Amino acid sequence: MNLSVIPDLTLQGADSPYSARPTVTIGRLAGLVRTLAASPVDWWHLARFDGVPVRLPGEAEIWLSAWPPGYRAAPAADVLAVLAGELSERTITDHGVAERAIRANRIRVYGAGHPRELLNPGPAYAVSLHATV
Repeated sequence: MNLSVIPDLTLQGADSPYSARPTVTIGRLAGLVRTLAASPVDWWHLARFDGVPVRLPGEAEIWLSAWPPGYRAAPAADVLAVLAGELSERTITDHGVAERAIRANRIRVYGAGHPRELLNPGPAYAVSLHATV
């Protein structure tokens, strides 16, 4: 009996060295942003309140931004989570301009690339996570 053709059962839980790394999808990215948003102890110490976004450590492109009152920007993000405060999102489509409020504890996943702009309309800072594929 040739036992060399029997698979080694101890290797079942290990990743194959020949398989490709998992593809980052919008869904996986949104899940990662949700997980990060739920654990501020991991990133709160990195927040800068001078208008400069901070890239969080890790393989994904995730940025932490603190928005001063009245600050306006057009970040190129696929996933947005407002962690504190509120942002106003203005989107330009073929049908005109649409504006909506994005409040804390909300995750926004963007589809087709319509130009958009975010603004902090409130009297205090807003904090958000932005992620791109």
